[in-house]
Amino acid sequence: MFTLAQNVSLATGVLALCLGLYSLWQISSINRLRKTFFAGRSGADMEGIILSLKEQLQDSQRQQATLEQSLKNTRDILSFAVQKVGLVRFNPFQDGGGNFSFSLALLDSRDNGVIITSMYGREQNRIYTKRILAGGSDAPLTKEETEAVAFANSKNQEPRAKKISNRKT
Repeated sequence: MFTLAQNVSLATGVLALCLGLYSLWQISSINRLRKTFFAGRSGADMEGIILSLKEQLQDSQRQQATLEQSLKNTRDILSFAVQKVGLVRFNPFQDGGGNFSFSLALLDSRDNGVIITSMYGREQNRIYTKRILAGGSDAPLTKEETEAVAFANSKNQEPRAKKISNRKT
């Protein structure tokens, strides 16, 4: 029959034939895929499209970086704007006059700002201001001013003004 060398050669030949047929099948599959993918377009068109998309992506990334920097600058600027408001109305005098007096706290995001207090009486109206730094003041705060600052710092600021009290101080 066949010698060992002939059997090995035959097995190697059959294996080579199988690998060749498999390679042809793979090449045929890739060619079908290529024809489907590039249908109606040449390779140069696809390269141009890819380069155009790359440029658009780079432009979008530059615009995003610019917008992010602009947003950061806007946030920095707005941190100094009035963001917290607290209003307390009260009656400071025993002789009536109604709740026409008020303390208004206007604070930024760092709890810096001003308190405006108006004390209304029948004969006169006085307005005082006190500077607020980091939520506190160099000048002593009245009870109503302290409440206005606390209300400005509270998370629930709806409605914007505290309910009118009929307290007498």
